Amino acid sequence: MSAPIHVLWAFSSFALGGPQRRFLTLAAALGPQYRHSVFAMDGNYAAAEAADETIPLTLLNAGIEKGGFISRANIGVMRGLIDDCKPDVLATTNWGAIEWFMANRGRAALPHLHFEDGFGPDERPDAQNPKRVWMRRVLFRSRKAQFIAPSQVLSDVYETVWKVHPRRVSLIPNGVDCGAFSTGHRPVDHKVMIGTVAALRAEKRIDRLIDAFAKAKLSDAELMIVGDGPERAPLEAQAQTLNIRAHFVGAQDDVASFLRRMDIFAMSSDTEQMPISLVEAMAAGLPVVATDVGDTMRMVCVANTPFVAPLDAQILGNNMRDLASNPALRLELGDANAQKARAEYDLDTMVARYDTVFRNMVAGVSQSDKRHQTGT
Repeated sequence: MSAPIHVLWAFSSFALGGPQRRFLTLAAALGPQYRHSVFAMDGNYAAAEAADETIPLTLLNAGIEKGGFISRANIGVMRGLIDDCKPDVLATTNWGAIEWFMANRGRAALPHLHFEDGFGPDERPDAQNPKRVWMRRVLFRSRKAQFIAPSQVLSDVYETVWKVHPRRVSLIPNGVDCGAFSTGHRPVDHKVMIGTVAALRAEKRIDRLIDAFAKAKLSDAELMIVGDGPERAPLEAQAQTLNIRAHFVGAQDDVASFLRRMDIFAMSSDTEQMPISLVEAMAAGLPVVATDVGDTMRMVCVANTPFVAPLDAQILGNNMRDLASNPALRLELGDANAQKARAEYDLDTMVARYDTVFRNMVAGVSQSDKRHQTGT
């Protein structure tokens, strides 16, 4: 047997979030033909607690100090990690890992796969930071670098804003094990549970979700918020002030069991790309009320699109009320969302595409076939 493909994954943080959850799912599915070294630039490895014990995983520690400027000392540490690990491929995620492009330069540069998963409150597709745009344009020219976009919106940003040639960008939607989330329908004679799964950060706008739930004025509904983060305390205070029935259950490893308790999945973010939590909710057979960000409108079934609306709490609340009062429509949309998730966002499809990309990079094969890149 040939040696496993060794991938060095560099995250700005390995706290549990969308990119980290995707990595854990992907690493488990790729199996023993791969091994993985993970470096978290902030020293936070909390996501490792959720890792399947079968994943060949090594956590790396080294002294990095993140600041507002590029650090030569950091770049030196990164080069040392590359030299020590001797990986086959370097995988980096988002702006927080941009210094790795400088560390991985020269004749001995590794094949480099870079992911952009979305934007925090300081970056949006329509309001890019000019300095970051310039830096990405320069560094993304690296001949050894290829790029992954989970959404069409982000693929367009790569090409039109950061000026990356389309042949170097692979559009690979996030996938989940749809079978693990499939569930039977809940009985209709109960209080409607509207829920979300999200890190409690500013850009997720859970405050908008709470406000929308209050504006919906539902006498027979409750709100469930699965996730944790720096915004939790003020959000709990907001829910208490508005006197709504909100359950903050914290971060959970077994998200599926909480989705089974929901009747409607809600997403209230200012910015998303191709959120894994939305795919999981669709696979669980839930109708969706969401803000129109990223690829959300493309992701849900056609019949669900009227419930994907502008960034407005009143509209979000109106949509909640309309679905809460119509059990038959909830079942219809949930079934259609589940069918679409199985057809387009299943884990096996995502894993096969990543496996092909990694193997071609190790073999020195260019991702020149646009049909392969888009998975069509």
